Amino acid sequence: MPTSTDKQPRLKSGDKPAAIPAPKSLIGFSTEENSPFTDGYSITGEEALLAAYMAGPMHEDDPLYERYIELEDRKDQLARMQAKFHTRKGSDPDVKPAEFFAMDDLGSLVDSEDDLMTLHTKEAFRLFMGRVREPGSDVAPIVGGRRVASSLRSLWLLTGNDNPYADWSLLRHEQSMEEVNERLQEEIKAAETLLSSQQQRGLSYSVLKSAQPQSLQLGFRSPYGYSISRLIVDYDYFIRLQKTLGRKTLLSDQQMRRSITEMTRFIRRVFNEVARFSRWLMQPDINALSRLDFITEHASEEGKQRVEFVREVFGMVPADVFTAKLQPRHSRRRYTLTEKERNLLQSVGVQLAEAEAKRAADEYQDADSDLV
Repeated sequence: MPTSTDKQPRLKSGDKPAAIPAPKSLIGFSTEENSPFTDGYSITGEEALLAAYMAGPMHEDDPLYERYIELEDRKDQLARMQAKFHTRKGSDPDVKPAEFFAMDDLGSLVDSEDDLMTLHTKEAFRLFMGRVREPGSDVAPIVGGRRVASSLRSLWLLTGNDNPYADWSLLRHEQSMEEVNERLQEEIKAAETLLSSQQQRGLSYSVLKSAQPQSLQLGFRSPYGYSISRLIVDYDYFIRLQKTLGRKTLLSDQQMRRSITEMTRFIRRVFNEVARFSRWLMQPDINALSRLDFITEHASEEGKQRVEFVREVFGMVPADVFTAKLQPRHSRRRYTLTEKERNLLQSVGVQLAEAEAKRAADEYQDADSDLV
């Protein structure tokens, strides 16, 4: 007796099986441009469409049931695709497992040799080492380059918290360092020009150097530490040039001391400001400060207190810094804002800009009234 299967037409060689029609509930599914599926299927779109169904009893005889099953299947497919992507480190299909797994064993970059700074003068050594307050003395301590490098690293790490005042402190430091370097290079060039002019007359003067220069191992753990080391060696060379000019009677002792004193005080002012920012911003109850603390409706009570504190100590952060229009050269900021948070932060930035404009106008009016 023939069965029901015997009545089905047999496929001939070269014939394709008939396509199984999709359930009516799946026809016209949601699509999106960047879908991970070749047919453009949109998980987000389908979730929105099925939200009411999934919130209810979800009966199997409902026309949307097949659509729901497809959604769950697509989620599973996407999860497998993502797992494969991460397992293969996002590599091309032609890359072999032994090759992409080797990436896990790759070591971090390290210095091939020790970083050294060679100094010739006691003045440069003191600028680098600093000086604590002597017991029983009223002499103010000196902030040294090593401490400043550590403070800069702390501020650099704080940028990872999306801390606008850490950004501001690094920006101020970068600007101050540009001014210091510019002045140092001008002084160095002037001294070298003066020595060169003597050579043209037949006098070849060598620049003083230490009979036993000392090399210090650096090992800084932030990009800003190395800018301090460059400043220190330039300052060391500046001191050597000034003392050369003094010994060769191209400068008087008074001129030489005044030049060195003015340059040293200029650099120390820059160091002192960095130490001040770091000292306050690294306090345990302040170091969690972030831009979101400035959004009143989202900020915790601790966040509001942090904002009040930094405004009292440092004043209001500039609007362009707060909105990240101005950013330091080096930052650990990787925070991703939602669209709503971005709009809220922009609104705070506008308020800060208006406050800056008002303060500038008031200062101008006060100055104008003083002239009357």
